[in-house]
Amino acid sequence: MSRRGGASEGVLLGLLLSVPVVAIPLFQIPMMIWARWSFYQRHPDYVQHSAPTISRAISDPAIGGPFSMMILAVTVVVLLALVPIFHGYRMAIETRFAQDPALRRLLTARVWLAIGLQVIGSAGMVVCTQYTFANNHDLHMFGSYLFFVGQAGAIATSGFLCARIATAGHLAPDAPFALLPHMSRVRKRAAQVVAGMAAAYLVLFAIKGIELPVPEYTIYYVYTVQEILTISSFIVYLALFAPDIFAIGRSLHAMRTAPQAASQ
Repeated sequence: MSRRGGASEGVLLGLLLSVPVVAIPLFQIPMMIWARWSFYQRHPDYVQHSAPTISRAISDPAIGGPFSMMILAVTVVVLLALVPIFHGYRMAIETRFAQDPALRRLLTARVWLAIGLQVIGSAGMVVCTQYTFANNHDLHMFGSYLFFVGQAGAIATSGFLCARIATAGHLAPDAPFALLPHMSRVRKRAAQVVAGMAAAYLVLFAIKGIELPVPEYTIYYVYTVQEILTISSFIVYLALFAPDIFAIGRSLHAMRTAPQAASQ
């Protein structure tokens, strides 16, 4: 195999692994907007007195059916992406903290926590779209809380890990399968933006039922817009791992082809 052909195959593998992660926001964010827009079209009487949340929009089976199928596809992609993300974290920690075994163990435990919280968040996302206000209000709300708590916790933990990785002394070259240092710096800052989005959403969630000098409809409308912005920030944060996954895919191809090249 020529060097150029091998490099092309490495790029192809990297794209195969990373493009689905990039596709998540490209599909899910427009679907959230579509869900609300469709609810406005189908239920004009409701929107005269209240702005619909995503939960309210998908309670209409004509909207909730396609939306729940999309979420199932997204969840599969997220769970598969967690495999290279976990190994990327682990290798970055092994490289950056090679001289401190105790800290490596502590940070690796944080990686497991981030992965566990992401799984919880993804499970909540499935539950709250499979069960809506139309068929099980309590399970829907339970899934919604799981999603927001799990997702926010996963990103907060990830932001902490990326901050530690980005600021650690570079004592040795990064391992081929480690997270990219510059993307760790990007995710460190992105996690702060997500935290701000989540905080604004929680404030609006808390005050939307309180009597204020602002019309209730206005508060609720801002709340529903912030809901989309917050969920979008969750999704975009995950997509920021795409360059790392692309690099891991190329490294995986290089590792597999190296023995063949050596034997020729």
